[in-house]
Amino acid sequence: MGSQSAADLGNLIKIYWSLLLGNIVEWYEYAIYGHLAVALERHFFRGSAIGVWIGFGVTFLARPLGGIVLGAIGDKFGRSVAVNISIIGMLIGTCGQGCLPTGGPGREWLTDLSLALLVILRFIQGLSAAGEIVTIT
Repeated sequence: MGSQSAADLGNLIKIYWSLLLGNIVEWYEYAIYGHLAVALERHFFRGSAIGVWIGFGVTFLARPLGGIVLGAIGDKFGRSVAVNISIIGMLIGTCGQGCLPTGGPGREWLTDLSLALLVILRFIQGLSAAGEIVTIT
């Protein structure tokens, strides 16, 4: 009986480890975004604090859609495919935000492009975050 419980615990950890790790990284990124809100306001949102927090909220608005889309992919193609799509989407969304350029005087077009990409990448991140939870549980 004891070895069965240990095997069950091992399977449980194996299944939920990626979910736990993904959520730790995700919430760490949210904390970093909040910590850098002033810099984001200055470099991306042209001084709009409301814009910074709308950009933050986009991630949470995308979650229901991500759950629906990745849940359907998981039902049709299997959970493994949906989890991999979710992980790749989270990787693209998170790393892409770190690679965005900032504009400057005379380069307002770059600031506008970076802002649009930031919102798109945060949307992708929200879709992927919901997919992690839906496809693993």
